[in-house]
Amino acid sequence: MIQKPQFALNGLLYGHPEGDSNAKSVHRYRHQPVTHLLNDFDQLVGVLYADQNEVSIAYREQARARPGVALVPPPAKIDTLKDLWQNILPQRILNFDGEGIKTRTIQGEEYSASNMSDGERVIFYLIGQALAAKKNSILIFDEPDLHVNKAILAKLWDSIEAARPDCCFIYITHDVEFAVSRSAATKYAVHSYRESPQMSWDFDLISDENNLSEALIVQIIGSRRPILFVEGDNESLDSLIYRRIYDKFTIIPVGSCTDVIHAVVSFNAQPSLHHVWCAGIIDADGRTSAEAENLIKKNIHQLPVAELENILLIDEVFFALAKSFHFDIQVSNQKFIELKTQVFNQNTSELDTICLRYTMRRVDAHIKKINFPTQNLQKLNEYFNNAIISVNPQDIFEKIKFEITKALRLEDYDKILILCDNKNLFAEIAKLFGLTKKSLQQFIGRAIMSSNNLELNSAIRKFLPSIDKI
Repeated sequence: MIQKPQFALNGLLYGHPEGDSNAKSVHRYRHQPVTHLLNDFDQLVGVLYADQNEVSIAYREQARARPGVALVPPPAKIDTLKDLWQNILPQRILNFDGEGIKTRTIQGEEYSASNMSDGERVIFYLIGQALAAKKNSILIFDEPDLHVNKAILAKLWDSIEAARPDCCFIYITHDVEFAVSRSAATKYAVHSYRESPQMSWDFDLISDENNLSEALIVQIIGSRRPILFVEGDNESLDSLIYRRIYDKFTIIPVGSCTDVIHAVVSFNAQPSLHHVWCAGIIDADGRTSAEAENLIKKNIHQLPVAELENILLIDEVFFALAKSFHFDIQVSNQKFIELKTQVFNQNTSELDTICLRYTMRRVDAHIKKINFPTQNLQKLNEYFNNAIISVNPQDIFEKIKFEITKALRLEDYDKILILCDNKNLFAEIAKLFGLTKKSLQQFIGRAIMSSNNLELNSAIRKFLPSIDKI
């Protein structure tokens, strides 16, 4: 027998058809509101069926009272749920009938609600709970991303919020990407909770009045450790090594060296982030000693070689890596000789390309340092033309080409590692060990975390900047 709507809703909200807020702790939470595991899927279904029954009866009474008048059936909560479900999961069709809830694939295979996947049940449950809530409710969802595919997560909650514009939605999540997807929401980062000497929360408002992206701000404020901005992305070799070596930091890859510099400078300009300390690491990229010193003052450190991959080409690091593969010293020496040959050959064949990349970086750095006047257009135009004239790409190109050519002629291996950026050489290391680039990257990640490879960890650490609070 279908319950009255109010009794069904009481059963969902309070754990008993005749319950109220005073009895909620007993019936719904069994005196354990923090730890009691709720199992109210059936109660939710009861609310939906009770609502459908009430809407159907009202429609039937209207039709009987107005014979001959074509009436449009009003939608029940079940109808809205089906529409939202179909929008989120177009490959699954939801049906409600006298035998219960059924799901059907577009191929025609049908199964009951009890055989739904975790994701399907969660989506049904979340939509249903939002639709079942009383008017103007405050809805709190803890970990709204649980069991839901990230590809549909934002779409799901956009649809639910649109279906209940009268309600206030509060989300508790660790998922930065999901938090950022709530673009119109006010966001807070909760750090801690204390019960004594009095109940209090330690939290920060995440403001968008800064030069950093909201995703970065969410990640930064939510961190309990100092921040280290690095080049690359989450899947890059840079991120993998930095996470292992600088394990007391939260590593945040932000793209290029320019992005790292911008992130650190913008971060340090935000008073609201004063409780979090940050630094940055960038590739050497041929900067002058004066430029490097200026970056250090901003707590931005640079590598001693052109790029991170070159750290693995350093003899001490390479031999430690070879030892991880259990090669003896004779084999390791032979492989290092082969590596050096590849380093000289590849940088010789790609000399102009390497020099062009260097020239582009130097021109870009020069332009970024120009402080244009703002008095009037004539002054701006004059200053711009003078600034452009002051940088000579051809001269930069010829100078770096002369330096690299000299180093190649003298077979100055260490100098080449400082001057040349050539990511293809990482693939050459992988070939020497009979691996692909991806598998070597994964091996290095495991090796420098292992207590059996402390020598490799130590060798890599030796050539990375030592970063301390200033």
